[in-house]
Amino acid sequence: MRLFLVELFKRDKILFWLGWTHFLMFFFCLGLSIFNHDIIAGENAWAKPTRYYLSSGISLWTFGWFLQFINSKSQIKVFSWLIAATLFFETTIIFVQSIRGVPSHFNTSDPFNAMMNGLLLSLILIFLLTVICITFLFFKQKKMPISQHYTWGLRMGLLNFVIFSVVGIIMYARMSHSIGGNGNDRGIMLFNWSLKHGDLRIAHFMGVHSLQIIPLLSYYLFSKKVQVINFSVLYFLATLSFLILALVGIPF
Repeated sequence: MRLFLVELFKRDKILFWLGWTHFLMFFFCLGLSIFNHDIIAGENAWAKPTRYYLSSGISLWTFGWFLQFINSKSQIKVFSWLIAATLFFETTIIFVQSIRGVPSHFNTSDPFNAMMNGLLLSLILIFLLTVICITFLFFKQKKMPISQHYTWGLRMGLLNFVIFSVVGIIMYARMSHSIGGNGNDRGIMLFNWSLKHGDLRIAHFMGVHSLQIIPLLSYYLFSKKVQVINFSVLYFLATLSFLILALVGIPF
């Protein structure tokens, strides 16, 4: 772990330190969730920022690790700042709304909440466009300073991420992550995925973290490009299955 952190610091100091900040905020919000029992949208008020700080911290370190494989240093710097800014402001808005005791997403109950909801959507779209650009470059760039199977692990992880980002768009179009319910019922521990209704967050979670799962397996488990692609297709089909189940209202 120490060698990983030293190398990550060398590769991208911005995403390294911001990742640490998010992990510290994860523990802070986790502590608040233990001692504060206020409820927002059917769960502890601090459950959502706890999840988002952890997930965003992982994403920051993930991008900090593999952006350096892109040839253009100027593009790396732009991508790094865009990722840092969008994730920082997204988690900050979620944190602020939890302090206020109101939902952060799909909340248009008054002008201020509608503005915050609009800012969240804007940040998500900017982040998605950034990742789409990164994905394009990873497929366009022919020579990588890493093995072929690891290269394809990164490519397929990015591609799955982009494809299933459409789930976030579906949620915003519906102004809810729930199919068949109001989204306020208690769900499975930690994730809060609904046990009564279809929940789009499952496919969204799998899509977002394909960016870690597929590259890690391609590096540690697989040794051939075809193995990476076959697993990526299976991962895609599994995520698609959870999306279809959610869309027809079948719970986790």
